[in-house]
Amino acid sequence: MSAVIKTVTPFTNESLLMKALTDIGAEPEKVTVNITDDGHSSIIQYGDIVTNRSDYYGCQIFRFINDRWVLIHDEDEIDARVSSKLADKKYISVSKFLALLGDNYNVVYQQYLEQIAEQERITLEAERKIRVEKTRQQAIAKAKAQGYAVKESINSQGQIQLVLTRMV
Repeated sequence: MSAVIKTVTPFTNESLLMKALTDIGAEPEKVTVNITDDGHSSIIQYGDIVTNRSDYYGCQIFRFINDRWVLIHDEDEIDARVSSKLADKKYISVSKFLALLGDNYNVVYQQYLEQIAEQERITLEAERKIRVEKTRQQAIAKAKAQGYAVKESINSQGQIQLVLTRMV
């Protein structure tokens, strides 16, 4: 029998889920072909994320269902184990595993949001510099067209100051 345990944290981003799973030592692997797992009726489908945790039905997997990643596992946790390639790990219950994963996913998600915010700040600053340079060039071109000599300086606040002079 399988069960779905609802978490407070919806796992909606695949790359963040993969990172969070890696961080907690679940050794996630993305499936690239459909396969039958250990002769059981459970079929691992293309696109699933397989973990190093397994139970009666085979590997515990994450499957993308209704715009979120859901853990597919045996409700009774019969024959539950962790087959780790990297270290000797002990099996923890699904609820504790999901709580740990949820906490880690939230940390990774916050880092992701900070990264997006930083990229947005960099983009806005670059756009502002382009706009300032364009305005500066237009002001210089207009002043020269009207016969002014243009001197450029930067004031104490780091702002560009144009000094226009005309000989009469």
